[in-house]
Amino acid sequence: MIVIRINQLAEQLGVHRNTVRNWIKSGKLPARSVSGKRYLVTEGDFGKLCQEFGLDRSNLKLKYVRGAAALEEAEFSVAEENLRPLGRKSSLLRPDPRWGDVCLTCGSCASACPISGVDGLDPRKVIRMVTLGLEGDLIASPWPWKCTLCGKCEEACPMNVEIVQLMRRARSLRERDRLPGALHMGLRMCLEKGNNLGIPREDFVGLLQALAVEMREEGCSDFTVPVDVEGANLLVTVNSVEPFAEPESLKHWWRIFHAAGESWTIPSRNWEGVNWGYLTGDDEALKTIVGSIVENMDRYGCRTLLLPECGHAYYATRHGLERWYPEEMTHFRVLSVFDLLVDYLKEGRIRVDPSRHTALTTYHDPCHYGRKSLKAFGQGYFEEGRWITRQCAPLMTEMYPNREGSYCCGAGGGAWAMPFREERVFHGSVKARQIRATGARLVVTSCHGCRDQIAKSLRHEFDLDIEVKHLWELVADSLVGDPR
Repeated sequence: MIVIRINQLAEQLGVHRNTVRNWIKSGKLPARSVSGKRYLVTEGDFGKLCQEFGLDRSNLKLKYVRGAAALEEAEFSVAEENLRPLGRKSSLLRPDPRWGDVCLTCGSCASACPISGVDGLDPRKVIRMVTLGLEGDLIASPWPWKCTLCGKCEEACPMNVEIVQLMRRARSLRERDRLPGALHMGLRMCLEKGNNLGIPREDFVGLLQALAVEMREEGCSDFTVPVDVEGANLLVTVNSVEPFAEPESLKHWWRIFHAAGESWTIPSRNWEGVNWGYLTGDDEALKTIVGSIVENMDRYGCRTLLLPECGHAYYATRHGLERWYPEEMTHFRVLSVFDLLVDYLKEGRIRVDPSRHTALTTYHDPCHYGRKSLKAFGQGYFEEGRWITRQCAPLMTEMYPNREGSYCCGAGGGAWAMPFREERVFHGSVKARQIRATGARLVVTSCHGCRDQIAKSLRHEFDLDIEVKHLWELVADSLVGDPR
């Protein structure tokens, strides 16, 4: 008897695989289905087919089996060429049964993941790799780095498998000098220099002072930038990409603080708000960077910590505070950007003019502020961002799906800093379709990575006629009494 596979036989014969299937269904090729998507055909029946269609079987690579033992082997075992050794159950990637043993292999995670199929993988296959001991293949694969850690897979999983934790663990086991993109160098710079880009203290302070001069020239005549001020109420961190590439954007928050009469300060050392320890799976680095923020709170005696504005940075800092510094947190308040802006608006410390933004507006939910924080901390920020947006741009429409069900923009998990541009754009195609469907001309979001992906990538790749603003930029541009 001959063992055939439809795809292989079709390729050898130069016909479509459906042609071979039709031969089997019609009886022109009597075949018996066996395991491994294979079929058994007698030599006689196969010969008749070849004769009828003028096929030269001498050029075909066929597998023959003879005798009862060989037939049983063909029927009940996987073809030898498809076998590969499996390892023991992973001890590195399976510290908890929730990371794989409870998986039903239902595929719900794969159907929810925007990059399912990239590199031939999806979340379900990743879980199976870990369960079957193929952890080395997963750690060596770029797929965990193309994943944005958005948690959409976990939202869909009926068994609550901790897929995102597994991805971070896989990232942590990659050799540090083989991390993709700028992540390894940036993390090392942050640990050594206090920020991801290694900006010297004197350059940073000089930039802040130059921007303060601009603020005075723009009408805030009494403005000075409060660097290393002891006893200030609010400690503010900075995303290093802003002083490096977008220094003007620092003034959005400064204008809000000035209008609110806030007592605030920026530290001149360890001011980085972005935490690449979280993105690289390096918990020791994550703890150290969060610890530097805690030390600054103590050093300057600040009463309130404004958590970093970037979605993953907020998540990483709050996670680090609750995990390693719960006692220290009793000494100061912790506020998100949403908490602070809602307080300012409701208390009347700032006023905004809703007539300045008349375009149809929509709001994008960053995964880490919303779905991820809801699961990790029991508190996700959904309505707050929308409420703030409506105060400034009342003509607002929703994306669908939104809130917990929102799709990642494609830049999360460090994707914006990694060399996977095509995958990042492919991932973001879902978000681009969502935005286009709203008909909005202004997109507001509360994460630096999301803003960059939508404004600098998706807008051009998908020809979106939109403007994109940070939430606090929208507020700053709407301030009543702003001297500009």
